[in-house]
Amino acid sequence: PTASARFHRIGSQRLYMHPIVTFSLTDQEYVNYSAAYRQTWSALTDTLPLNIHLLTFEQLGQKNYLVRVEHYFELFEDDTYSQPVTFDLQLIFKSLGVINSTVELTLGANLPLAELQRLEWLTGDKESSRMAVSKEASLEGTTIRLTPMQIRTFEVTVT
Repeated sequence: PTASARFHRIGSQRLYMHPIVTFSLTDQEYVNYSAAYRQTWSALTDTLPLNIHLLTFEQLGQKNYLVRVEHYFELFEDDTYSQPVTFDLQLIFKSLGVINSTVELTLGANLPLAELQRLEWLTGDKESSRMAVSKEASLEGTTIRLTPMQIRTFEVTVT
């Protein structure tokens, strides 16, 4: 029972979140096709920590990328993997170039997190609706810290 969450979380990630392989027909011979086109490629040059999942990797422009990562273990679910994790985006994505700008966005990626302003109102008990939300707007270079079950979204610009 103490390791059940580890087997469940890791197993479900491998079963349901595996890469999708696609194929298309071509009129070219394989020798010509393989000489003209790259057969394999990965933006990741290193592995992510086991409890971190790359949810989104989308190219927004020639040098801009949307990166969304999640820590998929719950707090107190596993002695090893339910801990906060710190990793460096630059080390993982060094095949793209040098990251010179990282802006944290809201989960929907439509607003910089630093500009997020929530509505406030008084409840029936005359208490404020304001919640204490931790905004990790400033990053230590390209180093990211994720707590259990946290999802963070970034716009990354490379040179």
